[in-house]
Amino acid sequence: MLEKRVPVKYLLMIGVLLTLVVGVAACDDQQSTSLSNATTASQKWGSSPNISNYYEYLQLKAIYEARDNPQLVLNAYLFSEQTGQLTCLGKVKGFGVPYGTEWSPPTSGTQSIPEPNGLYPSQQTSADWVLLIGPDGKTHISFVEPNLIITDQKLACKPLAA
Repeated sequence: MLEKRVPVKYLLMIGVLLTLVVGVAACDDQQSTSLSNATTASQKWGSSPNISNYYEYLQLKAIYEARDNPQLVLNAYLFSEQTGQLTCLGKVKGFGVPYGTEWSPPTSGTQSIPEPNGLYPSQQTSADWVLLIGPDGKTHISFVEPNLIITDQKLACKPLAA
């Protein structure tokens, strides 16, 4: 009698296929458990919070509208972890722009929908670009990180009293 051997590559393909089927089944079990839990919670406590004023929505809308005002002047301060004090950075135009903000969708990352202002802010940095207002009233582009300030303006501020 003639024996036929199954090539190793076919055995490997069958093994990979079985692993995928088991993995998908496990994910389906987890999803169905989560959906079941959500249904139980909804039946017990109600499906949705009773939101009628949408106050947070209105607050965020007001903040975006304030950020869109080119005449907005604010005060900027830095917090020192070493001293526990605020240091006056000075008057600034607007709120500043997160360092990695882009006009077009980032090639990597999860945010593919722009903010209401049409920009894609970085989620990877704590640095900002700010427009400091000098004593002469001119704005100075400045790069600000928690521990570093780079600007063409000489700063003459003192720590604030606690």
